[in-house]
Amino acid sequence: MVRASLVVAIAVLSGCGGKKADNDPKETKRDAGPAPSPTVAPLATPTLGIDQVRRTNFIYGDGATAHGKAVQAYGAKPRSWAGVKEHAEAAIAKDANHLDAHWLLGIALAQAGEHASAVQHLVTALAADFWRYGALLRQDADLAEFLKTQHGTAVTELVAKIQSDYTARTNAGLWIVARRSPFRWADKPGVQTTTSRGEVYAFDREKSRYLRLTHTDHQVAGFVKAPAGNEVIVVGFDKVDHPKDPEAPSLLARAWVQVYDAADWGKPLGPRATVGTAVREIAVGFGEGGQVLVVTAPASGRWGTGAPTTQSLDKTAGKLVAVQAAAPAPRIVFSLDEGRVVRAADGVSAAWSGEPPAAPALTLGGKPIGIPEGKTVSQASVAVSPDKAFVAFATAGDPCAKGNAPSLYVHQVKTNASRHLLSASSRFATRWVDATTLAYDDGEGVIRLWDAPGGHELLKLDNKAGVALDVLSLTSTPICKQAPPVVEPAAGSGSNDELPPEEGRP
Repeated sequence: MVRASLVVAIAVLSGCGGKKADNDPKETKRDAGPAPSPTVAPLATPTLGIDQVRRTNFIYGDGATAHGKAVQAYGAKPRSWAGVKEHAEAAIAKDANHLDAHWLLGIALAQAGEHASAVQHLVTALAADFWRYGALLRQDADLAEFLKTQHGTAVTELVAKIQSDYTARTNAGLWIVARRSPFRWADKPGVQTTTSRGEVYAFDREKSRYLRLTHTDHQVAGFVKAPAGNEVIVVGFDKVDHPKDPEAPSLLARAWVQVYDAADWGKPLGPRATVGTAVREIAVGFGEGGQVLVVTAPASGRWGTGAPTTQSLDKTAGKLVAVQAAAPAPRIVFSLDEGRVVRAADGVSAAWSGEPPAAPALTLGGKPIGIPEGKTVSQASVAVSPDKAFVAFATAGDPCAKGNAPSLYVHQVKTNASRHLLSASSRFATRWVDATTLAYDDGEGVIRLWDAPGGHELLKLDNKAGVALDVLSLTSTPICKQAPPVVEPAAGSGSNDELPPEEGRP
């Protein structure tokens, strides 16, 4: 947990040279010599990230009102640094995790010459959310003079260490999409501003911390990583058409796609490409040669989709151009009801049919994979470990039928044995984190990590507001499509009115 009381190790060493003089003033002046400049010891790298995704909800938390006053003081002409300090301190007193308040307070303290105290608050924000505040540190004219001081130099040196550690832990972490608070529809139907409340995070298993990667005003619905691992497609939305008629489909009135460098989340590779027309469904993935493909489809009835349109994204210009190309695989497919992954598991053969696709038998390298008799396997759940020693799969269930929950299995190729992990009302999205560790969603707002050789659970990532391995769904459990899904807002989840911009600075 990020706390306002975070102590940054700063040692200020000062002293006087020469021996003590007798009563001769001239001798005293000669022996004392010039006063040495104070020095600042290197800063220790703090623990990175946040302990819970809900910490990013500070913009609506107890400190929101006081922070708003701090922003007003900053925007005054001339700026009221005393007001910024007073109100930012009040915001932190109410919410020790209000990172934007820490950032503003750090700037106000730097302006007041309280450099050691400024370091404490600036580093609190930088360590918790580097890609946001690291960029602000480089851009902020109000910190320019501070950064020339020895305390500022110490912060600059620490930033390089934080970026290196943040990047390494991101690369080794489990990438997920998670919501800051539960999704809810606005009170009135029609075209309106609404977001997923989600962002992309990397979960650091060593420290059990979440490293935030995207900063989209909590609009992310899902992401796809390039096969080479160097780029990431992020898809989101900020406007929907939610009909009054429960038998009519909800539409994405304004969706968008953007591409990031997987090694530097501080700046996207280009602007957002906006899908300007309302669509029922959007799918994204990488095609041949790393081409970014976006497939959209209109609604056809309550649950169906019409003829798809495929476009290629110019990622540097943020422009979409219609093309003739097969839908990419793997890809994520997102509608306001459900999200899913479509992929062809490496080396797995099956006679897939239906929508979503399922099959009664699987083979890997020509060898059958043990499936419970009378069951079919959901294509979206099949995942092969990197060394092809294990195959994860889930049976297909009927969300409208009681007692027909799907079950997740891990098949060990060498022993030709399948181990049952869990039966639950879950979509059972799966991903191999490494050769022996399987991540899967359990349908209760939890992602679990399973050790395949040892046959035991390693840990759980619990985010009741919503969490997914690749793409968020409206509900954590599969939807019975005989009736519209119902989303019950959690108590105190806040309004779903138009989100303000992330305002560490006005």
